[in-house]
Parts: sequence; structure tokens; C-alpha cells
Amino acid sequence: MPPKLCTMSNDKKTLRRQFLSERAVQSAADKQKADGEIARRVLESEAYRRAACVFAYVSTAQEIDTRALLRAALAAGKTVCVPLCGAAGEMTARQIASLDELRPGAYGIEEPDAAAREIVPDDIDLVLVPALACDRQGYRLGYGGGYYDRFLCRTGAVRMALCAEQRLVDSLPHTALDQRCHWIITERQVLRTNEEQ
Repeated sequence: MPPKLCTMSNDKKTLRRQFLSERAVQSAADKQKADGEIARRVLESEAYRRAACVFAYVSTAQEIDTRALLRAALAAGKTVCVPLCGAAGEMTARQIASLDELRPGAYGIEEPDAAAREIVPDDIDLVLVPALACDRQGYRLGYGGGYYDRFLCRTGAVRMALCAEQRLVDSLPHTALDQRCHWIITERQVLRTNEEQ
């Protein structure tokens, strides 16, 4: 299948609506299969194997599932941290020892307790980043809050976006504030966007 061209709009809000609509019509069976393939590719990657500390988003029902990845990283003895969202679009990484520690927080997303140990960005080796859509340069379309862009500029960790193949496009609109990801993992491929990572 040829790469999908993102020529329909240069407006992030319009694109966001379009990709959310596309995501909503995917069958549960197809999503489960794709999520499993993405998780397998992450776990087999050198970046994951080398990482002692992994920071990963806690997926909602609609996002690429990270729960199997979080459980695998915990079982492997890695330091695992997940986002805790604060005021003014700030996000911190908080260590967890089990998914049972998570509770619904901001926007209904499961989060750790505010008392959970904070992991400083410099101690993180790998960040698994949510992506509604990605382009081949490593830019991603998120949900418009800017949490990840503000966090990623504070860490030298390898950045790995998890994205459905259907929503991997040639290019997306971006600004100087948008942070690129070094790797894009879909159910069909592992795409390296930065030769240094």
C-alpha cells in the first residue's frame, strides 16, 4: 500500500477530527490484532531491550494499548513510570510497581497517586509516546494539550511513537515547539526517523 498523503488540511484541529473519526470505525478485533503486533515490535526492539527505565502512557480504550507493554517491562525488572498530569499542561513521570496502583485522573485517564515517586526526565531511557497520527519525519498529532511536547524537550530518552499504520502519513503540520520521535512503531513496520537513536 502506498504511503498516505496528508493533503486534506493543514489545520491540526481538522486533522484531529478526521483521524478520530477514522479510529472510531476500527473493529475491536482489528484493533486488538494491531495492538498486539505493535507491542511485539516494541518488545523486540533494541531500544526497549537496552532501556533500564521506561516511561509509557497509560492507554485509553481507543488508543494503541500499552498495558501489555507496561506489564512486560515490570516483569522484566525495568523501572516503569507513567504520566501524572498537573496544572498548566505540565506532566511528570511517576514510578509504579503494578497497574493496580492506577486510578482515573485527569480526562478520565488512569494515573498513579500524586505521592508516587517522581522519576526525573534525565533518568528515563525510553519514552513510549501516544500518537493519533504520525508522519515519516517523526512528528505526531496528539490531542492538542501539548503535554508530551513540553515533557520530551526535557529528556534525552529515545522517543518511540505508537501509531496505527492507517494513520501514518507523509507529512503533518508542525511548529518549532513540536518534538520529533526517533522511532515510529506500527502493526506493519518499525520506522527509524533519527539515525542517532
